[in-house]
Amino acid sequence: MRSELALRFGSLPERLIIGLSGGADSVALLCLLCEQRGSGEAPLALSAVHVHHGLREAADTDEAFVRALCAEKQVPLRVFHLQPPDHPGEGWARKARFACFREASEELGGVPVALAHNREDQAETVLLHLMRGAGLTGLSGMARETTVEGCPILRPLLSISRVELRAYLNAIGQTWREDETNAGNAYLRNQVRHQVLPLLETLRPGSVEHIARTAGFLREDERALCALAGQALLPGERFIGRSELRALPGESLRRRALRMLWEREAGNGMDERGLSAGQTAALSALADAPAGTRCDPPGGWHGYAGWQGVHLVPPAAEARPAAVRVDPSAKAWTLGGISLEQSPSLGSPGDGRRAQEVPPACLENCVLRTWETGDFIRPFGTEGRRNLQDYFTDRRVDAPFRSRVPLLCRGREVLLAGGVGAGGVPRYQPDQANVRLTWQGQMPWLR
Repeated sequence: MRSELALRFGSLPERLIIGLSGGADSVALLCLLCEQRGSGEAPLALSAVHVHHGLREAADTDEAFVRALCAEKQVPLRVFHLQPPDHPGEGWARKARFACFREASEELGGVPVALAHNREDQAETVLLHLMRGAGLTGLSGMARETTVEGCPILRPLLSISRVELRAYLNAIGQTWREDETNAGNAYLRNQVRHQVLPLLETLRPGSVEHIARTAGFLREDERALCALAGQALLPGERFIGRSELRALPGESLRRRALRMLWEREAGNGMDERGLSAGQTAALSALADAPAGTRCDPPGGWHGYAGWQGVHLVPPAAEARPAAVRVDPSAKAWTLGGISLEQSPSLGSPGDGRRAQEVPPACLENCVLRTWETGDFIRPFGTEGRRNLQDYFTDRRVDAPFRSRVPLLCRGREVLLAGGVGAGGVPRYQPDQANVRLTWQGQMPWLR
């Protein structure tokens, strides 16, 4: 028979890995999930992962306890042994632990890892974020389902208290291991756990439950606001257009969109702080700043204000695609996800940015590649030639885009710049044979 606590889990996947430390909460989670397995309900397949951090004298005994428990419950177990650095801290242990979770998950094809965070853990997290200064995201606490460092995480116990979990273990006669470091006050979280939460319960019984429930309400609001702010983001792009940012109703949503972009492209899910409020504000200010303005978020990245949008620029330049020789008999050539397609003439010259009609001989001795030092272009319809960098500036192509623009070149001369314009190609003559060259693919600089 399933216990009342298991009925409060909500829906669960058919396969699940349990993060098993040996403490009361994770042992209770294991036993409750084994109840579900025995009842014939999901999850149908359970396994466990234990991380031996190499930091505590009792760690070997903890591992032995976990091994015996998993053998008794017939749950496959993976144990990781870590080698701590000279000066390990709580942050190192957490990052290393989640790296182990991710490895275990990937080995089984992306199975979620269930963690035993409970109602008090949620309240502690909310209070810590409030003390540090946080917006709606931080005050939403921990999500039931999320992804951390590429690892899918599930927290089924967030609505269940520590008291209930220990009462359940006592009722079934199941022992657990106590981590002696949890009893001290060396860490701020422990001080909140042992001093602040009991005081709140004394002042107003039920405070912890109310804080955790409020976090759930705020998370619902967070999801709605993220859906609205996310409309400004483009898949796979490290920038948001100025017009899209300005269209968002309010500075709060603008900042939220930029934080979402950061978290998707550059953020570290293991860092509870992420972007500070000041760094978020600096990124948001770029939407109204002159082109070329920069700011400095963490990790060596920088924010950049272009004419078209706000960019996140990585610390190191990314590898560019190899040049592609243009075979005039082919129908298309592809570079970096963008194709130049050749098709019969439509009887019009094209706009030079997306499409251009040229004589077939124009394709002779050409390559498709990206910008190189010394490139030049003779802008169509003008006299003389321009350094390609100056041409990009004239056309207001944001600097972070320039290394991505596909170029149809003959030697150092650029004949066509995808999404930007045409160079020294012959003028369109309707009475002669022509082919139509069309750029296909996502070119965010073409706006």
